[in-house]
Amino acid sequence: MRGLKFSFKALVSLGIIIAAAMTCQGAETPEELDSDAIEIGEIFDEITAFEGEKVVVEGKIVNECPAGCFFVVQDDTGSIFVDIFPSNFVIPQKVGKIARVYGKVSTRDGDPYIIGEIVKVDGEVYR
Repeated sequence: MRGLKFSFKALVSLGIIIAAAMTCQGAETPEELDSDAIEIGEIFDEITAFEGEKVVVEGKIVNECPAGCFFVVQDDTGSIFVDIFPSNFVIPQKVGKIARVYGKVSTRDGDPYIIGEIVKVDGEVYR
C-alpha cells in the first residue's frame, strides 16, 4: 500500500510537470502582453472600475502554489493574487522571478484578483 501511494504521488507530479511543459509557448511575446502594465495599487484604488476588465500587471512572484496553478505578484504599489487554474494551465516554480501577467480582474469577498490568461516569466510564455 505504501508503494502505491508513492507511485500515485509520482504520477501526479509527473502529470503536473508535463502539463507545465505543454503550456509553455516559447519566448515570443503575445500582443496582449505588449500593453503598458498598470500598477497593482491602481486596481485596489478603483476596484469597481477595473472589475471585468483585461489588464497587464508586472512584478515579482512572491508566493506560488506548489502545483503552479496560482501565485501572488507584487510591484512597488502592492500585491495581487493571480489564479491561472480557470485558464487550464500551470507554471513551474518561479518564486522571486519577474512575471508579466495578462488577465481579467475579478473580485472575491470584495478583494480584487486576476484570472491570468497569459503569463511571461524568464522569457517563457505560458497560456
